[in-house]
Amino acid sequence: PQDMEWAVDDAGRIWMLQARPVTATGARPAETDDGSTDEAIVTGLGAAPGEAVGIARIISDPNESERLEDGDVLVARMTAPDWAPAMRRAAAIVTDTGGMTCHAAIVARELGVPCIVGTREATEKIVDGDRILVDAHQGRVLPGDAAPRRPTAGAAPAETASAPQSPVTATSVLLNVSEPSLADRAARSDADGVGLLRAEMMILEALGGRHPKLVVEEQGEDALVQRLSAAIGQVARAFAPRPVTYRTYDFRSNEFRGLAGGDRFEPEEANPMIGYRGALRYSHDPESLRPELRAIARLWDEGVRNLHVMIPFVRTPDELAAARDLLDDAGLMDRPGFELWVMAEVPSVLFHLPSYAEIGARGISIGSNDLTQLMLGADRDSELLADTFDERDHAVVAAIEMLIRSAKELGLRTSICGQAPSVHPEYADLLVRAGIDAISVTIDALERTRRNVAAAERRLLLETARRQA
Repeated sequence: PQDMEWAVDDAGRIWMLQARPVTATGARPAETDDGSTDEAIVTGLGAAPGEAVGIARIISDPNESERLEDGDVLVARMTAPDWAPAMRRAAAIVTDTGGMTCHAAIVARELGVPCIVGTREATEKIVDGDRILVDAHQGRVLPGDAAPRRPTAGAAPAETASAPQSPVTATSVLLNVSEPSLADRAARSDADGVGLLRAEMMILEALGGRHPKLVVEEQGEDALVQRLSAAIGQVARAFAPRPVTYRTYDFRSNEFRGLAGGDRFEPEEANPMIGYRGALRYSHDPESLRPELRAIARLWDEGVRNLHVMIPFVRTPDELAAARDLLDDAGLMDRPGFELWVMAEVPSVLFHLPSYAEIGARGISIGSNDLTQLMLGADRDSELLADTFDERDHAVVAAIEMLIRSAKELGLRTSICGQAPSVHPEYADLLVRAGIDAISVTIDALERTRRNVAAAERRLLLETARRQA
C-alpha cells in the first residue's frame, strides 16, 4: 500500500510530490499528520465512496426519521425502500447488516452519499448525538474530530476545458435509476438511456409510505395511477428519446409489511428473499400490477414512446405468460415500438429462455445481484457472506456467458443491470467479449464503465485484426 500525493499543472503535466509506503494496515489505528492516532469506532464494508462528518442519529424505524436533520449521519440496523426520505437528508449512512448489493448500498451510490454497511455493531457502539466521521473509502467510522484525509462527500471534480471527452462505444452504456428527483441530473450525462428504472422508491413516494392496497381502498385506483404516471414520466421525459426500461415493483413481503396497512395484506415469510415477490406475485394477485401498467399506458397515450416494461424475478414461463396477459389487457403489447423485457436473475432462465422468447420477450437484462445470490446460495444482504458473494465466481460468469449466447441465438437483445459491472472493471471485458448489447450501471460508475467498455472493444478489434493478418 502506498500513500501518494500528486498535482496537475496548467499545462496538464502530472507532478509526483510524494510517495511513501503505508506500513500499518488493517485494524491498527491510522496515524494523522500531527502524529496522533484515530481509533475506529466501528468498521465495515465501504459500499458507497466518500467522507462526511455529521451528528449520529440512531434510527430503528423509518417513522422516527423526523429526528434526522439535513447533514446528520443515519445509523440503522438496515434500511428498506420506505427509508428513502431519511436517506436523502443524510450526510452519510452506516448500517449493522448488509452487503455490497443491499438496499442501503444501492441507494447510497445513486444519491452520492457515503455509506458503510455490515459493521455488525454500529447501533451499539456509536452514541446517538455524537459527532462522527464516516470514511467510506476505508470502511471506518471515526470520532468527529478526526481530520478528513480526502475531499468530503459532495465535492465534485472540477470540470476543465482540457477534460478528456467520453469515448464512443458500440456497446450501449445505460444508467440504473430509482430517484425521479435526480432524473434531470442523470439525463444530462452521456448515458445512452436507462437500463433499469426501479419502481420501489417511486411507488413509496407516490403512496406516502402506505401499502398500495390501502391507498386504493382510501382514494381509488385512479389516484394511484395518476401519481405513478407522474413519477415514471418525470424520468422517461427527461431521457427522451433515449430508451427507458421500467422494472415493475419487486417488493418483498417483509418490505411491504413495513408500510402503513401492510400487515393487513402481506404474509409473514421465513425467507422473503426467495418468497412472494416478482412475477409470482402478479400471477397470484393481478390487481397489484394493474395500476403500474395503466400508468405506463397513460404515458404512451401522452406521447412518451421511449418507455418499456421489464418483469422481475421470473421463475417459470407460466409466470411470464400471466404477466404478458396483463400487459395485453392494458393495451401495451400491440403498440408499435413497445418492448417487454425479462430480468434474468433466477437460474431457471438458463433453461426457460426459448419459452420466454415465444411468449413475447424482446430482451433480457441480467440481474447479477440475485443471479449471484441464487447460483452461490449466498444471501446478498448478509455481511457474513460478503466474501462468498462474488459476481466473478466461475459459475456466475459461465451462467452470464451462456445467457448472452442463448439470447443472441433467439434474437433477443441483452443487457446487464446488476452491481457487477459498476464495481468490477474486468466485467466490462468479459461482457464485451460475450457480445452483450448494453451495460447498465449506477451514475457514479458511468464514466469509468464507458472507458472500460471502450478499452475492451479496442482490445477485441485488435485481437481480431491480428488473427486475420
